[in-house]
Amino acid sequence: MIKLPAQVGILVVDDDVAIRRLMKMVLEREGYRVEQAADGLEAVLKLGLSDYDVIVLDLMMPNLDGFTFMNTIAKHDPARLQKVIVTTAASPTVIRERMLGTPFDILPKPFDIEVLSSTVRACIQAQSG
Repeated sequence: MIKLPAQVGILVVDDDVAIRRLMKMVLEREGYRVEQAADGLEAVLKLGLSDYDVIVLDLMMPNLDGFTFMNTIAKHDPARLQKVIVTTAASPTVIRERMLGTPFDILPKPFDIEVLSSTVRACIQAQSG
C-alpha cells in the first residue's frame, strides 16, 4: 500500500541548523511530516518515541555520529537501515566499506533539493513494493 505524503514521517538528522531547516522546508512542501534531530543521540531518543518512514542522516556530527548511529540500528533493528539516506561529503566508497554492505542510499553534499526529493520518494517506494 502506497502512503500519501502526509502519512509519511521523515526524521532529518544533521548538526547544521541551516541544512536541517532547508531539508524540513523542502520535504514539508512535498507534503511530508518532518521532524528534526541535531545529532545521533537525539535521533535515537526520537526513534524510541516514534517510527519514521525515512531517516535522512548526516555522518559527521557531535555526540553520536552517523556511523555509530547506523551501527546501533544495525544491531537492534537492521530492517530500519533500508529507510536511511546518508548525506555526506565523504567518499561513497569509504562509507560503503565502513558499513560493510549495509543497505542505504547516499546523497552527496552539497545536494540538489530536487535530488533530495527524488531520493526520498524512491526510498518510500522501495519500502512499499
